[in-house]
Amino acid sequence: MHIDMMLLAYQDKEIQQMGKNRLIGIATQLYHEKTPVILIMGMDSSIEAQKRNQNLDDDDHIVYISYGECTNPVFLSKAAEIVNKQTRTLVYQNR
Repeated sequence: MHIDMMLLAYQDKEIQQMGKNRLIGIATQLYHEKTPVILIMGMDSSIEAQKRNQNLDDDDHIVYISYGECTNPVFLSKAAEIVNKQTRTLVYQNR
């Protein structure tokens, strides 16, 4: 997923779209494999991800992954938004 995230750093819109499509595909595949992911960042996000992943009452079986602390390049935040939006869309469509 990291290489696909890097595609969003390019100025070329076509390359960015390829990266976006790949990230949507990865999020969709993980959802169908019953491992939907939500990417989180921020101070102590790794601790927050660990805490959320221990919640056994999560009927959606979401896996939280910390991808950074307080500051990240813009392309990483855009990539996380793409993945999270696709995951949430699939989860809510199939409730």
